[in-house]
Amino acid sequence: MTLRRLRELKEPEALRLLAWSFLTILKAECLLRAISLPALLRRFGRGSSCTVTHRETTLGLGGGSLDRIRRYSNFIATDLLRSRRPCLLRCLVLYRYCRKGDIPVSIHFGVRQGSNGLEGHSWVSLHGEPLFDTEKMLETYTTVYAFPEDGQNGDPRRFLAIAGRRS
Repeated sequence: MTLRRLRELKEPEALRLLAWSFLTILKAECLLRAISLPALLRRFGRGSSCTVTHRETTLGLGGGSLDRIRRYSNFIATDLLRSRRPCLLRCLVLYRYCRKGDIPVSIHFGVRQGSNGLEGHSWVSLHGEPLFDTEKMLETYTTVYAFPEDGQNGDPRRFLAIAGRRS
């Protein structure tokens, strides 16, 4: 994190978004070990009308907060936790944050052939347009699952078929 970014943490809203991102990543890491990905996405996809035990529903979407959520979750996943799957954690945080604000985003999972086998990536989109990823970057990936399901790629077993495994 740069000095300029550290200075922005003096703002209570920025500090709250950083803490919320950190707690959401920890929750995602725990839940990914305990429940299926579709179950996790259903849980994270509940809108602000659901009952929550803390102040998630008060998170506002103005003032660049979505970009802050992206930057903070990326910092936490890559620099603090040294995760091997930072895009997954970042996207889960973005997906949850947007859904809590009743923004109808989708989360996508894709694969491509890499030098050592398949490589995976995830991204969040709004009305079919990726947030914080470019179309050019994503064109090399084959979408294997999207949530909410759109009927075209709703079977998570499709990934296993592309990977050459049987479900």
